[in-house]
Amino acid sequence: MNKKLKFIIIFLFITLLFLFYAHGYNLPWYKNATFYEIFVRSFADSDGDKVGDLKGLTNKLDYLKELNIDGIWLMPIFMSVSYHGYDVTDFYDIHPAYGNMEDFEELIKEAHRKKIKIILDLVVNHTSSRHPWFISASNSYTSLYRDYYIWNNTKPTQNSNFWYYKNTGYYYAFFWSEMPDLNFDNTKVREEIKKIAKYWLEKGVDGFRLDAVKHIYDDDNKNILWWKEFYDYLKKIKPDVYLVGEVWDNEYVIAEYYKSLPSLFNFPLSDKIMSSVANQRDLGICDFLDMEREMFKENYSDFTDATFLRNHDQVRVRTSFGGSIDKSLLAGSIYLTLPGTPFIYYGEEIGMEGAKPDEYIREPFKWTDQMNSKEQTYWIKPKYNIPNNGISYTTEKEDKNSILNHYKLLLKLRKEYKALSLGEMKKINLNDKSLLAYLREIDNEEILVIHNLNRVEKMISLNFTFKNILYSRNTNIKDNKIILGPFSSIIIEVQ
Repeated sequence: MNKKLKFIIIFLFITLLFLFYAHGYNLPWYKNATFYEIFVRSFADSDGDKVGDLKGLTNKLDYLKELNIDGIWLMPIFMSVSYHGYDVTDFYDIHPAYGNMEDFEELIKEAHRKKIKIILDLVVNHTSSRHPWFISASNSYTSLYRDYYIWNNTKPTQNSNFWYYKNTGYYYAFFWSEMPDLNFDNTKVREEIKKIAKYWLEKGVDGFRLDAVKHIYDDDNKNILWWKEFYDYLKKIKPDVYLVGEVWDNEYVIAEYYKSLPSLFNFPLSDKIMSSVANQRDLGICDFLDMEREMFKENYSDFTDATFLRNHDQVRVRTSFGGSIDKSLLAGSIYLTLPGTPFIYYGEEIGMEGAKPDEYIREPFKWTDQMNSKEQTYWIKPKYNIPNNGISYTTEKEDKNSILNHYKLLLKLRKEYKALSLGEMKKINLNDKSLLAYLREIDNEEILVIHNLNRVEKMISLNFTFKNILYSRNTNIKDNKIILGPFSSIIIEVQ
């Protein structure tokens, strides 16, 4: 081989390598994924005891695949004395109501076979008061686990509402008396938490949703240092591990936590979207998101914005809008076409409702409208998603205009068009506060998205060449003008 030919081959190889990386093909798997949050107790029952379980979920993986879901966030599945599982008694075992370790391993195997990732809810700020560590610590001053928790001989006057008495002293518990906080100043506690995470990564999980990220210490800086230590440790075990943190606070606080974690839930954006739809006017969604993303980027250049509408702690989307299906679908159409990695709360896609107390935000998923199928869970009598109210998977799948079928289409488009999942966003000013418009673009792909937040029809003209209408709900195009009906959306490929 002569030198000239050898040089050309090397040059072409380097060029292709550069293009490969420059165009994002080495992006972490979660960058263009869509996640689905599941409360196992409420999702699907496999054994007829009316409590959702892991086998039931495994049986429903095809439904999630059909919905175009790439990842599942499982709310706590560990041993616990509560219905919700956020007070763990054993971090190394499965809650018996949900099955056993074999069931979990089968879920991981089948999900991965279908190219669906699994992340676990990891609650490490506290344990249950019935965890063996705390039982031992509260019964003896010399317990090996005494310093796993935060103790005081007398009740402190500062933050006195968070201190409780048990046998040998006062212990600190931020969330509830039966959820004593762990002492992360103790190196042994930090090592225990790493050991727990390592155990589940070796079981095959793909990452963790981190509960109460800002409540490890009373100090944000100490929290950030801990989560950096934790993330650095897990990356050595699984380089592509996904961690998404819950920092329920404003955008400035969230931005600080990007110094240690790759992904955080965008609570302020979810509120901005919900308020804009409720008020029928854009409250500055694009400008706000641009500002947030610049802040996040300063602390983590390759951050992953975890977007969502509502989760297991908040009033459900449809209930927030007084039962309006139009507004629910509009809100979904907005966040599923914005930048970020979206998280859908189970049942959002079929229009389930729910409000406080929390149990009624976590009601059984409605597979049928009769509540009598074998897979239907019924661990709690529902107040909102009652039988024969017309909303269920079976009724939604038959209606081409249902929330479910629109969600399917929107998620399908996110998969087919990189601009919608990975593209940059450019605001389009239509000089009308009731309209929200933006361009999503990457490489040679340009997608125009327009929403009418108002109950009044709107008509607009734009200087774009329309290539293909990808999605249209309650809209029409006539004489190069777009007619947007009430609470409508349109997605157009342009050139």
